[in-house]
Amino acid sequence: MKTRPRRLTLLLFPLCLAAGPAGACLAGDVVVLFDSCGFEDAQVYPPGDLRSVAHGEGRWTPATGTARPGQIVDLDDGGHGRVLRRYQTGQQAIDADLLDFPPTAGTQLTIAFDARVSSARSRTLDLFLLRPGETDVRHQASVLIWGQNPGQLSCFDGAYRDLAAIDEAWHHYEIVHDLAANTFDVKIDGRPVARALRWRNAFAPDAEFGRLRIGAIRGREGEFADVDHLRIVAAPAPPAISVIEPATARGLLDPAGAFRFRVTADRPVAESAIAVRLNGRDVSDRLAVSGTPLRREVRLGDLAPNTSYHAVVTATNERGTAERSARFYTFVDRVDGYRGIWFNLGQMSGEYGDKYAGGLAFCFGHTLIPMAVHAPEVNKTFFVYGGTTGPEDRYLLVMASYYDHARHRVPRPTIVRDQRGVNDPHDNPSLAIDDEGYLWVFVAGRARHRPGQIFRSSKPYSVAEFEEIESREQTYSQIWHVREKGFFHLLTKYTRGRELYWETSPDGRRWTEQQKLAGFQGHYQVSRLDGDKVGTAFNFHREGRPDRRTNLYYAQTTDFGRTWTTVDGRRLATPLDEVANPALIIDYEAQGLLAYIKQLVFDDDGRPVILYLTSPGYEPGPQNDPRTWKITRWTGEQWVTRPITASDHNYDMGSLYLAGDRWTLIAPTLPGGQPYHTGGEVGLWVSTDRGDTWSLQRQVTRDSPGNHCYLRRPHEPADPFFAVWADGDSSRLSTSRLFFTNSTGDRLYMLPYTMEDDEAEPTLLDPPSPPAFQGPAREKTD
Repeated sequence: MKTRPRRLTLLLFPLCLAAGPAGACLAGDVVVLFDSCGFEDAQVYPPGDLRSVAHGEGRWTPATGTARPGQIVDLDDGGHGRVLRRYQTGQQAIDADLLDFPPTAGTQLTIAFDARVSSARSRTLDLFLLRPGETDVRHQASVLIWGQNPGQLSCFDGAYRDLAAIDEAWHHYEIVHDLAANTFDVKIDGRPVARALRWRNAFAPDAEFGRLRIGAIRGREGEFADVDHLRIVAAPAPPAISVIEPATARGLLDPAGAFRFRVTADRPVAESAIAVRLNGRDVSDRLAVSGTPLRREVRLGDLAPNTSYHAVVTATNERGTAERSARFYTFVDRVDGYRGIWFNLGQMSGEYGDKYAGGLAFCFGHTLIPMAVHAPEVNKTFFVYGGTTGPEDRYLLVMASYYDHARHRVPRPTIVRDQRGVNDPHDNPSLAIDDEGYLWVFVAGRARHRPGQIFRSSKPYSVAEFEEIESREQTYSQIWHVREKGFFHLLTKYTRGRELYWETSPDGRRWTEQQKLAGFQGHYQVSRLDGDKVGTAFNFHREGRPDRRTNLYYAQTTDFGRTWTTVDGRRLATPLDEVANPALIIDYEAQGLLAYIKQLVFDDDGRPVILYLTSPGYEPGPQNDPRTWKITRWTGEQWVTRPITASDHNYDMGSLYLAGDRWTLIAPTLPGGQPYHTGGEVGLWVSTDRGDTWSLQRQVTRDSPGNHCYLRRPHEPADPFFAVWADGDSSRLSTSRLFFTNSTGDRLYMLPYTMEDDEAEPTLLDPPSPPAFQGPAREKTD
């Protein structure tokens, strides 16, 4: 049982004169934990580099190494004298100073300060609250960022969320944390701009916090932020409301399908003082309340099925009223339609928006392979994707379904795993089918702070139900089932950046030790199975930075991973740990080009063909044209490279199909509803001379309201389910739908966004112009 958050005790330390006598406690048991006193003490804050120094009970640890410490700067602007200035160095590395203050738990912790930035258009200042003595991402609580999105103050809870517009003037900020509830409010110049924001990580209600990180990454060299009058105080926490998340696929619902939450407080809360509004309707008379006055357990049942809900919970005691809100839904095992997840990375680049954003249900197509597999035994194509709960929702569900070729129908898709509030399709799945017809779903985790999972269908060739086999570290899973041998799993681990590993298993439950294939600065890969041969093509990340990905490499194994060779049979010593190694095909670094690898396939002779895109820079917009689609293929004697066409975004993703001398590319190569944003209109390109020359044979989509993104090829595809993808507005949050087309691109289908029955026919779009996006879901009430 968790202990009750402790009451604050009086902390004795000298305060600046403005705060009153040493050891004074402010009214209402408020305790001052740190006060910079305007950085005016010349003994503590002399002009120049910030020093490693104690000030009262606080202690500063300036940035070291290649990072630049903060500067103490004297201003002559009438309102601010001496301030702490954080210059940007233009590095990816963290430039930050640390302030340690007396740890506190279960309190209302307020960080107040004045700040201005030299530019509102780029990232200049980060403010992170951390556990005492910690710097790791897992120990970060609240996260505020100035200029991550141009002109905006943002928070980060797994995704960037804009809170308020910013400019280059001085403003007073108050960051008010409810430590027990894991939330914080933001005030600017005394005006509330955000309430009950989530932290980056979740912690126990009695967890202690005692460190502040002040700095930024990815800032432009020479820009800066000034901070003055920094003050940290703690007060008894108001009533804290937290939502219980049971360990179940139903997310915020308990096993019986009821919404449950807990009210914890440091003063008694009466049963009648708890209220709930559900989709705007007061349902307080239906609450079942139990527990003690300091720890109320509340249950709300009799919810309508297949419904999205927005709950607003309030609780009142003698200290006042607290409010929390939560979104949840009652889709238990299946969702009544095909709804793709919308996502943005949060790395903005002026008028051309995010580095990548849009409908990313089949996202990371170059690193999650395959996401669809044709099973001729049952004449169905099974597929997995990142779904969500409704229009413009950002709640990731790992989904599985199939297209029945004989009946031209799809069932309601199955929830393989509720990602419990994650909105990031880095956690999207990949799929394999074993010799007995069981479906295996590999859910990618995220770096080292969100594990991935392995699931197996309960029955062969069925998506009705899945069981979890294992949860562990695995990212960007590429899973191939080799007949009569078992599973070959290529994956990424964040051991020293993004490094490539492989493992094998005879049955999906017993795995060999994971072995490193490549580990020099970081990599992305694509892979393919051809009989007993598994090939992989990959790039490398200069200085460990994905935005500097370049070069083209190829390696293969024909003996289930016992040995790796080049395409012409030269044995490779793994792990590959040098940029120049025998697997290198093209040195694009020497040409000053980036390389975005899209796909690896094998021609009819079993020779590899690699699809990728090159460009001079990572930021979206015409300044980094040309973005050239290319293939590099092995002729049996040498690697040959040929261009296909040009595109307007580095993250445009398409698929190759090889049949004799006729090769086809289906990809969003044409400008779409949001030019120079992720995706575009889908075109079908054909070569009749094995990739030497290409021509646009058909425009598959036209007049689309958004961009089509991440077009995926099923393993061993069969018409008409030849290519599948999602759409979305790549410039702003929108609905995202799922589409597929046949091998000639003359039949465009949209999967049903909503379904009344257990099965439905895909909609044929003729002409091939997708309908306008629908607005936010009109939530049902019970």
